[in-house]
This record gives sequence, C-alpha cells and structure tokens, in this order.
Amino acid sequence: MRSLLEGITSTLRSAQQHQTGWDPRNATSTGVPTTAQEAFSGGVPAVAQRDLSHVEGPVSSKGGAPMDCITGYSRFSTHSPPDFPFRMLMITQNVGAIGDTAAGAKEGGEEHRRECEKQAGNDELSSDAQKDVREFLSELRLLIFEYSRREYTAHIRVSNTGDDDPSHPSAADIGGQGPPPLIDVIVVHFQEIGGKSFHTEFNNYFANALQELLPEAGWTSGLLMRANDDEDQFTAVGSVVYLSHRMCPISSILSFHHRTFVCVGDDPVTYGSSPTILFHGGKFSGAGESRKGYLLISLRLGTVVVNFLNVHLYNDKKSKEAAAASPSPYALQRQEALLETLAECAAFISPDDPLFIFGDFNTRLDVHNMLQYLKEVENLDVKVSDGDVRAPDSFWELFENPQHMGVIRPYDVEVQRLLDVVAQQSGMELAEFAVRFPPTYLCQSPRDSEEATFQIDTPVHLVNDGEDKRESGTSDRISVVRVLERLSSIPHHPYGRRRVPAWCDRVLWNPPALELMTGRRTSQSVAGSSATAHGGTGVGALRRYVYRSVALRHTDHAAVTLFF
Repeated sequence: MRSLLEGITSTLRSAQQHQTGWDPRNATSTGVPTTAQEAFSGGVPAVAQRDLSHVEGPVSSKGGAPMDCITGYSRFSTHSPPDFPFRMLMITQNVGAIGDTAAGAKEGGEEHRRECEKQAGNDELSSDAQKDVREFLSELRLLIFEYSRREYTAHIRVSNTGDDDPSHPSAADIGGQGPPPLIDVIVVHFQEIGGKSFHTEFNNYFANALQELLPEAGWTSGLLMRANDDEDQFTAVGSVVYLSHRMCPISSILSFHHRTFVCVGDDPVTYGSSPTILFHGGKFSGAGESRKGYLLISLRLGTVVVNFLNVHLYNDKKSKEAAAASPSPYALQRQEALLETLAECAAFISPDDPLFIFGDFNTRLDVHNMLQYLKEVENLDVKVSDGDVRAPDSFWELFENPQHMGVIRPYDVEVQRLLDVVAQQSGMELAEFAVRFPPTYLCQSPRDSEEATFQIDTPVHLVNDGEDKRESGTSDRISVVRVLERLSSIPHHPYGRRRVPAWCDRVLWNPPALELMTGRRTSQSVAGSSATAHGGTGVGALRRYVYRSVALRHTDHAAVTLFF
C-alpha cells in the first residue's frame, strides 16, 4: 500500500503529464541572484554573498529594509520542474503587537491603549499601522522566498551533480536557472489579528494585504476568519492558504457547511457566498471576554486529506499565581481548552488523516520548580509579580545565550503533559519535533531592538562587487542583506522583562502527519513524546525538514515554521 505522501505525489505527476514540458529558460519572473553561496547548518543555511544590484526601493522610515527592495528581490516562477519534489510550509505567528491599539499600549501606556481601543472600531487605520503591516508581510514574503530558493537550489544541485548533501553548495547551483518555483502548499496561522481589541479597519487592511502577498500563487484562500465583532464569537484567529499552480488541479478545500470538498479552481468562496464555509471554529466555552479559540481548515491534496488546526490557548493572567504551583492552574485551563477543541473538531477529522495543530499554545515553563532550582543551586533570586519579573542580568542570559539553554529546557514540560492528557482522554496521539530554538515569547521585536541586536555590520563589498564606496541604493541593498541575515539565523533576541520567557508557539502533529512528512508508512506510536529527529536522522531520515523560529519585524512572538 502506498504512503500518504505517494498519494499526493503520484496524483501530482499524473496531472503534470497533461501539461506542457517545463523549460527553466522559459520560467516567468526575473531577479533571482545568481552568485549565491551558502552553507547549511542544521538544515538552515546562513546568508552569504548575494548580488542585489538589481534591487531598488526606498528605505523604511523606521530603519527597516526597503519594502520595494524586498519585493524586487523575492521573485517566484509560476512553473515547477516535473521532477520537483512536493514541499509544504507551515507558519504560526501571533500578530498582536501590530496595530493601532498595540502601538498605543507600547507608546502611551495603559491609559493610551484603552483610549485607542475605544476609538478602534470607528477610526480609520493609521498610516503607522499600515506601514507596520506592509513591513511585516514583506519580511514574511522574504522568508517564504528563502525557503523556496534553498529548496530549488538543492534540487538543481542534485539534478546536476547527484549530490543530495545540503552542506555542499555550489555558486553555480541556480545560475541561469531562473527564479525558484513557489512552495506547493503554504499555510499561515495568525493569532490576535487587529492588536489587543477588535479593529474592523485593521482586519480589512490585513486581509487585503494577505491577498496580494503572493500574486505568483495559483490559488489563495484569502484570510479565513470571523468578520464580526460579536464578543461571543470573535477570536482574532485567522488562517490563509497559498497553493502553487501545479497543485491547483489536484486540490480542493472542505466546505464545512456543505460537508463536501470544493475544487479550488471552482472558486470555493463563491460556492457558499461566504468564506466562513471554508473553516470551522469558535471561542472556548470558558473564554469569556478573552478572544481565545480555534480554527480548522481541511484540504484534499490528491487523494489525501490534510487538516490544519489553528489554536490560541489561554494565557497566564497572573504571573505570580502561575509561579506559585506546579503545574500552574493556567496549564490545566489550557489542557481543557485543547480537549474542547479536539472534541469540537472530531466530526471533521478522521484519525487516518494527517493533522497539524499549530498556533499560540501559551505553554509556559514550570516556573515554580525552575525558580526553586535557580535559588538553591545557581544562587539566583528571582521575584515574579503580575506584569514584572525582577531578576539579575544573569537570569535573562539563560534565555538569550544559547550556551545556557540547557539550564531552562528541562522546565519546558507543559507540552509533554498536554500530549499525555490528550492521549489519555481523547485517544489522539500527538508529537512534536525536538525544539532547538530559543523561547518564542515575550520577545522585543526587531523594530524595538534593531540598533542593539539586529543591525549587522555588513561590509559594503557584499553588495558592491568589491568597490568600497556608497553609491546610490547601496544602503537599500545592505538593509536587505541584514534582513536575510536575521531570517536565516537562530534568533538571539532580548526578551521583555514583564514575563518569564517561554516556548508558547509550537507545531504538533499526529502519526499520519508523520507518515506524510517522512514518506514512509509507520505503525510506531509517537504518543506522549517529542520526536528526536533533526535534519537527516531519526524519523525524518527519509526527508529533510526544518523546525525553527524566526524573528519577524513588529512582533513580540517569534514565528515558528515547519517545512518538509
């Protein structure tokens, strides 16, 4: 019996056989650099020299990379080679730090934030908030492009040399081959859309911007989320799907209202007159005024149904109370919320179909036991109160310095407990790849700490062909290199001092999803444990994957990505 992955790839091959042959010289779009030379490290290549001489555009007034410059750099082809492997990218990002009300909290304090919230429903979106959205989405596009380009580079290398080792790059890997094809399936989950309160204008602007994010895609779902401000329904959780052109003939999306899959070529939104038919979601029964909830999307790719569940679980309302016990009472609330989500979605999810659950789980460290250890063994006295953490600099270095990560990782136990409870009470086995990235929350965004942390001193010769002079446009191109450096490296961001940092943002999956990722049928149980695969070992040995975090501009959560 063929694997789930073969159920997609075989159908994809059949569909492509009916299309004209692919010639890289005829690929659409231009602008892919041809002098790239990279080295992979743990599945994530470092940024090196790139020819950005073709890129132009104004620099952002806030010191970021020029937006037109990024768009000009990140060009995609709408065609894929017939033998190009199937690839999928999932991204989760809490965007609560973007928006007028979020800006009010940061710039004018709590009183200003409340005033912004009062006016948010009627006022037009400020130009600053619009700029934040554009800058954030430009970096998101660049991140997607880098994944696409690296995968295309690896494919060309294998085709030309037979070398499938990603640590052996060549400067000629993509020379003359044209821009890379877009990743086949891209699913992005967002939480806290609109900042800290409902903002109609922001939500509309954000949705329109997402619609234009990847015009090279064969199909996009648009932003799927509830478009009303009913406190009993609105969750600020939304998702968007992008498909490559070659995937469209074999792809459909579930209309939950009609209980049938609709081919993406038939415009599924108009099939039911509203995009709300394309997702199933709601608030948790105990959410009250908070906007915590879930959203489920189901795609049929070839013969395989793949489910994507977006979740935003409860946060720790009072840090002092959370630190007083192990496990904290809020951890128990998060367990109940996830169990409720799975029960609400059980009618639509077959246990034989791949399921990916990703979002802001709000999972926190076992602060109670960690602080006890730090005081008794490390002689660190840390005081946690509501809205403030008083600790010496050496405490924060435990989170910001990767060499000290081993001290705090043993206290990241909530996800393990969550997996155990789900398996025991729902019978669903879930797992996660090994986490090798820093805590994802509460981060100072690149906008807030650009000068201190993210401004990499890039030599001018990297973008000027060796000429040590600052000609017009040089600063623009250096800015793009800096953004690429940040997106390609392990985030080393400082953390806000109001919360103990934690791995809040995760990607979980069930055994059929593991089969889809590895391309191998398996009966091995993964319940209650984190998979230990990384790069090319363990369960992921048959297919490369990347599970990592990324620091995107204007966010206080790091984005978490899973690519395979």
